[in-house]
Amino acid sequence: MASRKPTRILWLGFGKAEKKIMFEAYEDEYMKDISFPHFPSTSSEPLLILPFDPQMNNSEGLPEKFPFPDVLAWGDGLDNESSIFFDGYFSEGDEQKRFCVKVLFNIEKAKPDDYSLQAFHNMLADAKFHAQNLRAVAGILVPRHYGLWCARTKQWGGTVLCSVTEWAGIPWDRVAAMGYDLTSVKKLFGRTIEQLHDFGVHHNHLHHSGQLHHVLFRRDQTTAGPITRCFVVDFSEARTVPCTRNLPILRVDADIRRDIGGCREALDVQYLLEMYEKDVEISPSTHTYKALRFHKRYSALHPSLSNKDVMTVQRHHFFKDELPLDLNIKFDFQPDGKVVSWKGHKEDSDKLAKRLPDDYIASLLV
Repeated sequence: MASRKPTRILWLGFGKAEKKIMFEAYEDEYMKDISFPHFPSTSSEPLLILPFDPQMNNSEGLPEKFPFPDVLAWGDGLDNESSIFFDGYFSEGDEQKRFCVKVLFNIEKAKPDDYSLQAFHNMLADAKFHAQNLRAVAGILVPRHYGLWCARTKQWGGTVLCSVTEWAGIPWDRVAAMGYDLTSVKKLFGRTIEQLHDFGVHHNHLHHSGQLHHVLFRRDQTTAGPITRCFVVDFSEARTVPCTRNLPILRVDADIRRDIGGCREALDVQYLLEMYEKDVEISPSTHTYKALRFHKRYSALHPSLSNKDVMTVQRHHFFKDELPLDLNIKFDFQPDGKVVSWKGHKEDSDKLAKRLPDDYIASLLV
């Protein structure tokens, strides 16, 4: 692959602070013409990569711990489609900043039919998608990505490629095993996926339970604090496409496993989180039927509205006890039922209403 003269150097230290192996890593060797944010550090200290319990996803997609000496054989005897995950830290005075460091060793030895070559291409695709499509939601819905760094370590680990991102938290399977209120965590999970879809991005790799590790959760500053943040990771297969969902990713009172149209990825997440009533038919008496019917009829009456706007109105009327997806957007309704939305300031009009009239909604459900 063609390379360009590196613009920045990052020191990588593998091991304990007092006993570490140091390497120079060069930025952007494999990412020509793509830039990433600078590290949130002004010090000359190395990014310390701790060798304790590095993890790699197994064949079922679940993180599995590996001894550090074993992972040095990645790409040279250890053939795996997953990269290796390490905790990384920058120290500035008394402050430590935590990162997630995904590492591929011996990448110069990858062959066309090796899984390790696919891992290499996945790391590049993920970094490129972050740089080109996710800057506006970095640190909000996805972790901040600080680029790819390449170090030539000779016999120690061959050519080493590192992807460095903001530390995003713990995976779903660990959260589920830690005694948290899963009802609120599931809502946060679904809310994050909906917000990502409204931003125009589909992850495209959330089809079965083994892939739920692509969504991570972060607690507050206390060790045993509540889950407060949710981030989506690994965009190697992601695409930009408008979302066509017709239900929010919330608990519903009927079985959504039948074909109800909408967005396949949103329904997959809702199904995997078991946010529906199994074997309950979607009949006119169910809340699910009414929400779907409203979405279909309201969309047809107001074709100029985006699906995001229609989903906002549906959520406001049929799931009114739930938080809106965008807390900054306020809206009213014109007499013909069309939504009027704005950020920050209310439009001056006495003709706008806070909610659609009940008879108007009822007319859409027949």
